[in-house]
Amino acid sequence: MNMVRLDKQKFSNFILELSAEYTVFAPGKVGGKTEFVPIRSEDEIDFKTLVTDMSPKGIFFPSSEVLYEYDKQGIRVPEKEIGKPIAVWGMRGCDSRSLLMLNKVFGSAIQMPEDEKFQDPYWKEKYDSSLIFGSACNTPLSTCFCNWFGGGPHSREGMDVFVVDAGDSFLMEPVTGKGSNFLRELTCFADSTEKDEAVAKKLASDAESSMAAPMEVTDLGERLNDLFEEAVWEEISAKCINCGACTFSCPTCHCYDIQDEGKGSRGKRIRVWDSCMFPIFTMEASGHNPRALSSQRVRQRVMHKYSYFPEKYGEFLCTGCGRCVTACPVNLDIREVLKTINAYNKQGITNG
Repeated sequence: MNMVRLDKQKFSNFILELSAEYTVFAPGKVGGKTEFVPIRSEDEIDFKTLVTDMSPKGIFFPSSEVLYEYDKQGIRVPEKEIGKPIAVWGMRGCDSRSLLMLNKVFGSAIQMPEDEKFQDPYWKEKYDSSLIFGSACNTPLSTCFCNWFGGGPHSREGMDVFVVDAGDSFLMEPVTGKGSNFLRELTCFADSTEKDEAVAKKLASDAESSMAAPMEVTDLGERLNDLFEEAVWEEISAKCINCGACTFSCPTCHCYDIQDEGKGSRGKRIRVWDSCMFPIFTMEASGHNPRALSSQRVRQRVMHKYSYFPEKYGEFLCTGCGRCVTACPVNLDIREVLKTINAYNKQGITNG
């Protein structure tokens, strides 16, 4: 199936048809911030925001999720809050790629020591049945650096349907069989024209050329391993206040804690987001903390994304969305961190 055209005057009907089969999430405003929220109509969608303040990972990996409840009668998994499968409209390429990475963690995680695979049922139930409508970025932000890690403003990875805003219409291209089947069932589309496809190509070319040249990251993991014990981490972490804003806004960070809440014979077990930036994250029952220093926690975050995860899964745990850059209250820019790593030598001098 080739690219199809949806005139914007028909978009409202498209959302209604989509909502009949799916619980639809799209960018929206919540308390002055932007995040992906359940929507029922076109009017609830924020079309102006390129990158939402919060990533869409919370749709599939909620910040707080009850795993099960228990009492004297036994253990029960609570009824699903979302009855229908999930569809997401307006997900940028950096975010759709992040879901593929999270799926390696929750959908088919490599376990030690025999490299067995673990599948998280809470993630899989939501993600495996989902339908992702990805949106091209026609005007990337100055904080975007998806091109550092193999992405791009018109990347299609992780999407079921790729969508280009062409002004008076949305041009849609199926990426997966799931996306193709869905588009084939609807009657609100028209076949794209040569002009439509020329417009899409021009928008992609202009968007790519507007981005700054990427930093070379081929040997970044090896570089990080070589500098594990070096003083560069004190330099990098000097202004970090360990607030966790970077990890909570990040589409690929996935650290969590398990907490039990209950009284008497009744209670529930909850999974909640956690952050390697917090001092208590690695606090042991004995009172010892192997990452007591801020420099050690910052090092862990950088090493996890650009060394440990690539060693295990073959790709960087970063999509270059830029959220950590904009969310950081002390302007600790991860791009500058990586440039510092690249320029550092063991005499403690950065080769500007």
